[in-house]
Amino acid sequence: MAARGPAARAGARPKLDLQFLQRFLQIQKVLFPSWSSQNALMFLTLLFVALLEQLVIYQVGLIPSQYYGVLGNKDLDGFKTLTFLAVMLIVLNSMLKSFDQFTCNLLYVSWRKDLTEHLHHLYFQGRVYYTLNVLRDDVDNPDQRISQDVERFCRQLSSMASKLIISPFTLIYYTYQCFQRLARACEHLWVFHPGNPGEQNVDGAHRGKAGAAGEAGGGFQVQAHANPGEC
Repeated sequence: MAARGPAARAGARPKLDLQFLQRFLQIQKVLFPSWSSQNALMFLTLLFVALLEQLVIYQVGLIPSQYYGVLGNKDLDGFKTLTFLAVMLIVLNSMLKSFDQFTCNLLYVSWRKDLTEHLHHLYFQGRVYYTLNVLRDDVDNPDQRISQDVERFCRQLSSMASKLIISPFTLIYYTYQCFQRLARACEHLWVFHPGNPGEQNVDGAHRGKAGAAGEAGGGFQVQAHANPGEC
């Protein structure tokens, strides 16, 4: 009888280390064999759709603030135009979300097919099949384990793909918008700052005009008191 291999080490747990990174990169080479492969093109399509979806979401978020001006001015035509734009953006956002999920599901099916075929090719190569089923007792039912592990891995990876690729771009885009608005606010504060020489010149011109108007009106002058109680 052939001697069985050593059992799996008790308490051994997967670790997030260099070995995990190397194995993950090897799997990516199977999932993305080349830049012109079907999986790579679908992944780029998913990236484009996710970016467009975030742009539409940003535009939808700006619409509620525009209703204050339209309702305040009682602009019926503006209200209809803004409502039509909001409905179109919401419909477009729904379509992009649906297309996003559809692309993720296509990636899941394609990834699962490629990875399963690759593992089956390695499984039936040489004496691997005999070794795993006869000489090893730490691998239980390799055929079923391959199919189940590949299914779970590809499903989890496809559900995370859109979120992982869109998060850096979303962070950069909103950071850029924040700095743009902050720069405008600082510019307005600089214009209306009391120590601004341009504002001092404007105040001096207004005072000169007020004094000239007082002299032309018969010499009537108003003296501003620092203490309100003296008025």
